Amino acid sequence: MNRVHVWTHAARPRTLVASLSPALIGATLSLSQGVFEETLFLFTLLTALCIQVGTNLANDYFDYLKGADTSERKGFLRVTQAGLVQPTQMKRVIVVTFALAALCGCYLIWHGGAWIGVMLAAYILLSVLYTAGPYPLAYLGLGDLLVLTLYGPAAVLITYYLQMGSLSVQALIAGIAPGALSMAILVVNNVRDIEEDRKAKKRTLPVRFGKAFGKGQFYFAILLALVPPLLLYKEHPFSLLALLILIPAVPLLFFMARSQESRSLNQLFSKTAGLLWLYTLLFCIGWML
Repeated sequence: MNRVHVWTHAARPRTLVASLSPALIGATLSLSQGVFEETLFLFTLLTALCIQVGTNLANDYFDYLKGADTSERKGFLRVTQAGLVQPTQMKRVIVVTFALAALCGCYLIWHGGAWIGVMLAAYILLSVLYTAGPYPLAYLGLGDLLVLTLYGPAAVLITYYLQMGSLSVQALIAGIAPGALSMAILVVNNVRDIEEDRKAKKRTLPVRFGKAFGKGQFYFAILLALVPPLLLYKEHPFSLLALLILIPAVPLLFFMARSQESRSLNQLFSKTAGLLWLYTLLFCIGWML
């Protein structure tokens, strides 16, 4: 595997829809009101992507240090654990990636004011503390709530505010779906890795309450993603177009229900990420009709 492939793999491109989706939804909401600043949107996307890539790299590094990623791993390759990247090198790249996020975020702060700076700092800090420190948030079972919030309503509201200069209840509601589906992606990961996480004392919710609870989380997350179009259809009837994700979602629900072998969940991981892409596309098209 050459260096480009190694670092591309480390960035986990399958997951990047989690940061792109809320930015696209927030921008669509502002565009429907005749407001869209291209450069601002570009820097919003760059900042979001740098934060998520930095988070993914930090997870790769700190999960290796804490023993959560081992040779018994059933999930996708982790480059630090596999010896493809030395820990010291990974640490330097993490610092550079978050520095780039802060640099891109300066443009957002210039437009959005001090509170955007506070949010940017909070995102970066929480991204590191997710798996770092003596009490990493993911190891306490708080990862699901963080993903639901930070990659859902918070991200959509920030994007909308940067474009419009104001907040919106519609943006808050619309943000529930990308947060829920991003949480569903994380849940698949946690259910798949339940045994390794238990050994590493990474007390995710499936570790705390069992695999059946984790599967129930997945069902809940998918169903929660259907709520925003139902709440918003009076103002934008065609937002109901997003409910078409039920067609590919139902087989995924059955897949999770019947899954016995952990490695098989790698397929579900990728398909759930694809479901978030599809939801984003359908919602944005429906909102603009």
